Amino acid sequence: MSTLERRYRRLLRLLPAAHRTARGEELLGLLLDLDHGRRHPSRHETLNIIALAIRLRLTTPVTTTALTTGLSALLVAAGTQPAGQTLDLFTGAVLATDMPTIIASWPQIVVLGLLPLAPLIAWLCGAARTALTLQAIFLTATVGWFVIDGFNGAGMGTNLGQQLFAFAVPASILVLLVIAGRERWTAPRPRLFWWALVPLGILAWKGTGEWGRHGVYVLDAVPTVLGILAAATAAVVAAFVVRRHRPAVIVGVGLTGFLAGWLIPDPLLVNTAMRHFDGQPLPLAILITVIATTITGINHLARRHKPEVRLLPPMDP
Repeated sequence: MSTLERRYRRLLRLLPAAHRTARGEELLGLLLDLDHGRRHPSRHETLNIIALAIRLRLTTPVTTTALTTGLSALLVAAGTQPAGQTLDLFTGAVLATDMPTIIASWPQIVVLGLLPLAPLIAWLCGAARTALTLQAIFLTATVGWFVIDGFNGAGMGTNLGQQLFAFAVPASILVLLVIAGRERWTAPRPRLFWWALVPLGILAWKGTGEWGRHGVYVLDAVPTVLGILAAATAAVVAAFVVRRHRPAVIVGVGLTGFLAGWLIPDPLLVNTAMRHFDGQPLPLAILITVIATTITGINHLARRHKPEVRLLPPMDP
């Protein structure tokens, strides 16, 4: 095996196994002919292989389900946030002495609180391109407003890193919607579950406002419980990946998961959940993703264990 062939075979491992089995040797022969006499793969062909690998892996059923679930969770968390904060504004976030000013401008406040729901509703209705257009408009308006405030001096003292982190979620939604429009993705099923999350997400943002105002603290046992759950999940994933009962791998990954689950959630919960999610939809999106993944797994297991109904041939008269 030549050096060029060995390096191309290493690159082709980026492709899904099914595609390598069906077209791998043919593709390898074509690449070797194109780069005959070279010791290293050309930059052009390397970029083409990487782009092909990304495209093929984005179209696998598992990847599509994972990305559409994550996209839907981000849309629910980000889209319901303004509506939930608007609801909280009229139900306890403002002192009674300041309410007349809020009530006087309630039409504008309500409209601005409900408009961000438009990309979510369009996505759940199956209009991915409409959702992309609306999301692009909202993101452009948000970034433009921030830039104008910066030039006017209104943004003095703003934490730039925190602001960029705030733009990360809508930007990620925009990127995923671009891919969804290109690959013709649709919202995951069951649709009723995702539609039910719209009012529940609004109530969740209202609840975090109440939660923060009343100073609720995380129990000391919460990080430990999350650590145990993370360890169990990591061990199960490890056992599934290796497809064999290898105690060393399972125990090692389980301990790593326990440490991660024990160390990470403590500052995460204290700094985000106890501060209204710190105004960030990412923690709520992660929670929605976990719930949706659990429901999908349960439905999949239920279908696998459901006894098949066999049609008997009709009896002759």
